[in-house]
Amino acid sequence: MSSPSSPSPATSSTPPTEPFPFLRLPPELQAQILLHCDYFTLKTLHRVCKSVKRLLKDAMFDKALFRPTLKTLSREALAILAQERSCVSDSVVRVHPAIKHSRWRVRDMSGVIYVSNACIDRDPSVLDTLAARNECATCPAVDRLKVVIRRYGTSEDDFSHLIHEDSEMIEHEASGREGGWAVTMAELARSLFKLEFRWRIEILSWNEMDDDDEVGLPFPDGNDRVSAELLPDGSLAVTQEVYDYVYDDYDWGSSWGSGSYDSP
Repeated sequence: MSSPSSPSPATSSTPPTEPFPFLRLPPELQAQILLHCDYFTLKTLHRVCKSVKRLLKDAMFDKALFRPTLKTLSREALAILAQERSCVSDSVVRVHPAIKHSRWRVRDMSGVIYVSNACIDRDPSVLDTLAARNECATCPAVDRLKVVIRRYGTSEDDFSHLIHEDSEMIEHEASGREGGWAVTMAELARSLFKLEFRWRIEILSWNEMDDDDEVGLPFPDGNDRVSAELLPDGSLAVTQEVYDYVYDDYDWGSSWGSGSYDSP
């Protein structure tokens, strides 16, 4: 007499494990979990979930969302912060994610700047219509910022050489508002484009553009990198480094014999 066979693993029925519903958690725990989400995830949740939208109104999310309500730090406070974090390799200052992960298209300096960001929308959007345009360019927020673009060319020996550097200052005058007005994401974007456009006009001789032409900026693209650096004296610089230029394509020696120029 044969014993009854036990069900094989293939035929045994195990109820699937269902994820625990996030919205059943206490609001305080939901908020703590959301604080670990990145900027674009929070923006998406803010748009699609009313319950999360209410939570995100709390001031605890001001830094994560680069809100304009952030108070700017004085240069003295930034200098202290730089000294405290001098042994830490990661920068204490974060650049707005829309600056780090976007692509830009423009017609000319007086024209419209289009932003293309796969994290937000597949279709390009006009910079001046983005809600993020008024958000702080950095966190901590600052009212004075040096914007730098450095370009590196690759020579025949496959080494990268600094071929051009340009910069300008964004600075807000002191006002009655405590902490001053913060440099915004749109101001930083326009400053970076201004430097890129000046490069194209002065060096690449793009003196004329048809109305239908668009300038596709390498910002950031390929090996480009945008980073923030807090210096010991409390000054802050946001730098875009471009590695896409081939050194032998241009006569850099004659073009830049006098060195790079730096706007005040």
